[in-house]
Amino acid sequence: MTDEPHARMSPDPEPSEWPVLVTGAGGFVGGHIARHLAAAGHRVRGLTRTPPPVLPGDPDIDWLLGDLRDPNLCRRAVAGIRGVIHSAAWVSLGRDHGGLSQAVNVEATCRLLDDARQAGVGRFIMTSTLHTLAAGTEATPADEMTPWNLECVDSPYCRTKREAEGHVRRANRPTFETIILCPGMVLGPRDPKPTSTRLLRTMAGTHVAVVPRGGIPIVDARVVALAHRRALTDGQPAERYAVVGPYLSYGQLARLVGEVAGRPRTVILLPDPLRRPAGAFAALLDRLGLATEFTTATVAGGFLPLHVSGRRADACFRLEHPPAMDTIRTALAADRPA
Repeated sequence: MTDEPHARMSPDPEPSEWPVLVTGAGGFVGGHIARHLAAAGHRVRGLTRTPPPVLPGDPDIDWLLGDLRDPNLCRRAVAGIRGVIHSAAWVSLGRDHGGLSQAVNVEATCRLLDDARQAGVGRFIMTSTLHTLAAGTEATPADEMTPWNLECVDSPYCRTKREAEGHVRRANRPTFETIILCPGMVLGPRDPKPTSTRLLRTMAGTHVAVVPRGGIPIVDARVVALAHRRALTDGQPAERYAVVGPYLSYGQLARLVGEVAGRPRTVILLPDPLRRPAGAFAALLDRLGLATEFTTATVAGGFLPLHVSGRRADACFRLEHPPAMDTIRTALAADRPA
């Protein structure tokens, strides 16, 4: 931890001094962040299009309903706020024929940046993705400084998140600090769509899991929420941090899900030579105009071993990651009968 150049062992943010806006607070990652902040005593304003379900024991959040693309709503959202955590995004590795990725991920982010700066916000935190970073190897994982090399998984989502990151970093000023967190595959309960936990639920629902040989670092939703809270005061402005836990191949992930849920009982690994025909089939579906999440980017991502180091974030935000089995068990617990 001591070799992290930007680690500041400061106390956690003082809640009374940090009223926070969380965009996307009705979603999976944003919901965990908003509830964590509110439970720690922060006054939290949650911006969401639809109100999420409130469970017994949930802390109080000041909900503001509406679309991030509404300029008037954004100005209202940042009024009286000191910290902005911008987790709302158009998220998909599929095609974007309607241009929503640019409208939401770039244009709305730029507008929110301007409104936040004019409102006197002190720090703006953007939640991004590992796909704006790079892939290393098991022996030498990529980090935040590794040149981008993920052309194989390029997509409207990845392109617009990279563009948005550039705007966020350039907006940094001495009186308006910006910082970017790039989580791994976030796993946890209360995933409404589901998003990240869809793969776990699919695996847990089948006796035989057929998976490619790639993999990705997972990260517990509770750790992601803590990292965002500490990023209100810690971390080097205009920098980005990979918030990741242990790397798991999809085969390892399936086996751990099997240990927790009892299924899958058999895991079959797809050989790497199948990547090319699978990608060609995905490209054919796109040419036929069939909207699907099965794209050349998702195929490539499945076979990609995405090795990324979270050393800098762990040191800077003082993060400790639970065992992968505990994270998976917590993520699946809500789907099992009591």
